Amino acid sequence: MPPFGRYLCWVLALIVGSSLALAACSSSESIATLNTEKIERAIAQSSFAQRGQRARVSCPSAVPQTEGLKFSCTAVVGSVSTRFVVVEQDDSGHVHYEAR
Repeated sequence: MPPFGRYLCWVLALIVGSSLALAACSSSESIATLNTEKIERAIAQSSFAQRGQRARVSCPSAVPQTEGLKFSCTAVVGSVSTRFVVVEQDDSGHVHYEAR
């Protein structure tokens, strides 16, 4: 192969390799998020079981599943609101919540 042909092969290999590397680096992993609607229902059910009253519960949306992450939800019964601290027990969506 003439020297120019070898040079062209190396340039093409470099371009193809760079494209693959760039594609691998730019692909974003999807970050798992908690099902906060499920947590809202669980807090509402706990509130009903303990107080016999229905609560409207709101938690933030798009909370990443990250072990040890803490966030707050609010439960409202009538005109009284209660803050719940939610702590993620693992990165699989298991949580512990407690009224504060």
